[in-house]
Amino acid sequence: MMFVRLIAATSIFLTCAYSQIMIVSQNKVVFEKVKEYHELSEKYWFPVFDKLVDEGKLDEVGSLSHFWGDEWNVVGYYKAKDLASFEKAWSDGYNQFKENTPEEVRNRIQKMILEHKDSIYQLKHSHSK
Repeated sequence: MMFVRLIAATSIFLTCAYSQIMIVSQNKVVFEKVKEYHELSEKYWFPVFDKLVDEGKLDEVGSLSHFWGDEWNVVGYYKAKDLASFEKAWSDGYNQFKENTPEEVRNRIQKMILEHKDSIYQLKHSHSK
């Protein structure tokens, strides 16, 4: 019985420790400011995080624009090998963003966001070409 518990605990640990994760960052952006928000993201945010992907520190980064649905009209997503990899890349990327983006621009972006929420998912199946 102890052996079965050890195997189960090891399986859970390995699954959690080595599974790819996806972070989804949902935002309610002032409707009239969505275009400007995307433009500023393309200029200041995504070059930093795209570089982290190119360096292998993140697996993927992307942005979704609201087409039809609920009030969460701007979504960013990040894929990483595991939570530790994401946390390191996020910290590095956010610090680079702060260093490279004027405070006035950062404040303008922040004021466009009415609400924000994040979720971290463990990928169970993913297939792409």
